[in-house]
Amino acid sequence: MKNQLGDLLNEIDPQEPTPGKLIRAIRKNFNLTLKEIQSLTGILEPNLSAIENDRMELTKKTAELIGAALGVHPSTLLFPSGCKKTNEIKLIEKKSQALREKKKKAVGF
Repeated sequence: MKNQLGDLLNEIDPQEPTPGKLIRAIRKNFNLTLKEIQSLTGILEPNLSAIENDRMELTKKTAELIGAALGVHPSTLLFPSGCKKTNEIKLIEKKSQALREKKKKAVGF
């Protein structure tokens, strides 16, 4: 399904996918309105619109609700490009690894 979602997104917008773009693409693919999603999730239409237009951040809880309404796993919505790591995350992981190694040596592991 992930490949199909990627193909669908590329048809709509070949730029880097965002959670909002993915939600809109899936919703429109199933011919669902914002009002219908509101009815299913309890999330107000203006908030759904703001999420789809990337003006409001998608939270874990909101991703769970919208994902349930669209029939997709919330992580698919939260990470539409997959779990790509930013340079910031990579740097933190590198520093963390070095710190953990230092701690292990200090206690004799």
